[in-house]
Amino acid sequence: MKTNVLSLSFRQVAATDKAPAHLVGELRADGNRLGEGLVLDVRRLADALTREGEHFIFTCGCGEPGCAGIFEGVRSRISGDAVTLDGALPKGGAISLVLSASQARTAVAEALVAIEPVAAAMAGEEGYPIGPDGLVDGKALLKAVGALRA
Repeated sequence: MKTNVLSLSFRQVAATDKAPAHLVGELRADGNRLGEGLVLDVRRLADALTREGEHFIFTCGCGEPGCAGIFEGVRSRISGDAVTLDGALPKGGAISLVLSASQARTAVAEALVAIEPVAAAMAGEEGYPIGPDGLVDGKALLKAVGALRA
């Protein structure tokens, strides 16, 4: 069984008339971007890598997956060091990955730790500007990192 390699990076988006400056998470498997045109919810991604079940890792900018045509989350199954993520995406897209849990969790945790100083500098009243509704504060980011490293 082929194991996919997961990576997470962030890019900074400048403020506009309609939105403050914020960070956009870009998730890749084997170098290919996942969820193009959707918003990545890094907290739900961390959940999917550590807990089985249905997780809405992609959503709309408002935080409501249905706005982006997502009515079912990605299913996460964990067996030993393997995490399987399967699910449909809007417009006929799909996600089907088999990941090394340790590689994926480390990649996401390291990306979150690396972006934390930038997010902290950009933080506003609503928290860190990451994802659909930001991470409430640094404690939420560190909690996600802690769960990934457990």
